[in-house]
Amino acid sequence: MKLIKNLIITEIGDKYLLINSLNGIIDRIDYSTLAIIAKWHECDEIVPVGNYEEVLFNKLKSRGYLCNSHKEEREKKEEIICALREKHAKIKANNTNITFVMTYDCNFRCPYCFEDFTFGGNDDSRSLNSAPRKTIMDRVLIDAAFDLVGDSLKTIGLFGGEPLLSKNMPALEYIIYRAPDKIYNITTNGYYLDAFLNLLSKIKISYIMITLDGDEETHDSRRFLANGRPTFRKILTNIEKCLERNIPIRIRMNLDYSNFNECIALRTKLLDQFKMYESLLSFEISPMIEMLSTDRNNMFMDLYKADIEYSSEGRIQMNQILSRFSPILNALTTGAKLRPTYSFCSAHYSGPIVDPYGYIYPCLLSVGKKPLAIGKYYPVVEWFENSIRNRSIENISECRECRYSLLCGGGCPVSLNDYSDFYKPECFSIKNQIHNILPMFYAAKTECE
Repeated sequence: MKLIKNLIITEIGDKYLLINSLNGIIDRIDYSTLAIIAKWHECDEIVPVGNYEEVLFNKLKSRGYLCNSHKEEREKKEEIICALREKHAKIKANNTNITFVMTYDCNFRCPYCFEDFTFGGNDDSRSLNSAPRKTIMDRVLIDAAFDLVGDSLKTIGLFGGEPLLSKNMPALEYIIYRAPDKIYNITTNGYYLDAFLNLLSKIKISYIMITLDGDEETHDSRRFLANGRPTFRKILTNIEKCLERNIPIRIRMNLDYSNFNECIALRTKLLDQFKMYESLLSFEISPMIEMLSTDRNNMFMDLYKADIEYSSEGRIQMNQILSRFSPILNALTTGAKLRPTYSFCSAHYSGPIVDPYGYIYPCLLSVGKKPLAIGKYYPVVEWFENSIRNRSIENISECRECRYSLLCGGGCPVSLNDYSDFYKPECFSIKNQIHNILPMFYAAKTECE
């Protein structure tokens, strides 16, 4: 027998993690065991020498780290991929959710906004303050979007720009008229939330996500109105009004080194202030996208340490972002079962995100970036061939023999340097998570235990 190729080893302090990406098994080993495995890695046929090696050989065999031939291993991986493909196709064909980008217009002017406003109804580039930004959803577009998803729809998302602008009220009323019994989630800056509460109180809401980037002074320096005026106090008042109406609130916090401690303290303060509504409050706390990867890693580590005392369920409530890593890191941080993946994330199969120009996008980070559009839903339905929607580890040639592929699904396509071809891997994320973030999290978890 020989060692499988789908074997990953990462260092964790003075120990090592042995990861079997075919069956999701993870074992901790010491250096002497690693040395034997490294020796066997060069063997076409492993022959154990002595009792220690014999015991190790049998243990590795029972845990699936050995195979009779790499042909046998490839066939096993193909069986896994085949099962994942079938599951992927079923989910993809059964759209249960849709997200409406109500408008790209916004009453805020946050300096770090990730949306790219070089979009428009034609191929011309548009500036941030140009006319197309003002376009909103209308009934024709809404009807076309509902036709796209059909009768399997269960959840509806509202996004922007800012979805809760007064000019969007008629469109939102029409969406609710078309789908009064669906479950809604809303991403809003929260400033005009009070004007929509009577309408929103009529529907089922899984959560409303609102961003607070620190205490009043810090938040108002980062999230201010187009005229420069502050927003913190009104947003906090609107959060309280929602909680009083039993509407779940998820508070987003965007971190850098200047506001990290302040945001962690603010979370504690909010949980205390709204103690009677604690079950309605959750948080999503993450380093800024623009930060260097090493800085983001360190900050993720600090976030993990800040919540390590909580149970798996408690950690997710305290920071939803911890459940969105790769499957292997997610298994460590939340206790979820490690499962293989066919594509990187739900953007490859979940319901569409539709904008007021007739374009369909795969995820919230992609909206407004036309090269990332996966199709059009108006005036006619058109799915683009070269798109994230069609991307998987089967049609990325580099992923077919890669030992990481069942753990990463090809990586995040939004992070690719070139959007002209989506059938390429994005390898940095998974290797960074396994070889940098995972060892830090594992060490912190072991220390706590």
